[in-house]
Amino acid sequence: MSFVVGPALCALLLRMPATLRVLVSLAILEVMMMGAALFLRDRAPAPSLVALWLGWVAACAMIAHALRRRIASPRARRWITVIAILATTLPWFGLATARLIG
Repeated sequence: MSFVVGPALCALLLRMPATLRVLVSLAILEVMMMGAALFLRDRAPAPSLVALWLGWVAACAMIAHALRRRIASPRARRWITVIAILATTLPWFGLATARLIG
């Protein structure tokens, strides 16, 4: 499910205009999610993991928006979008690898 929800959420965030207001909002969202993850770490591990993941999705979207503000080439902007959407799944590959090893 996370392999669908993460990319879909990132795609929705990337549909927003690449303005400074959006960049700042995504940065604040990312910091809030990291704070929530740290707060929930010992109390509720599963919601903490979800908060970390949502922070990661916000960070991917924020970086993609920052790059799209600087790069005007339509082809490059498409690749930025694709890479950002694919990057949202990376934490789950790490988690699966850790479970496989441990």
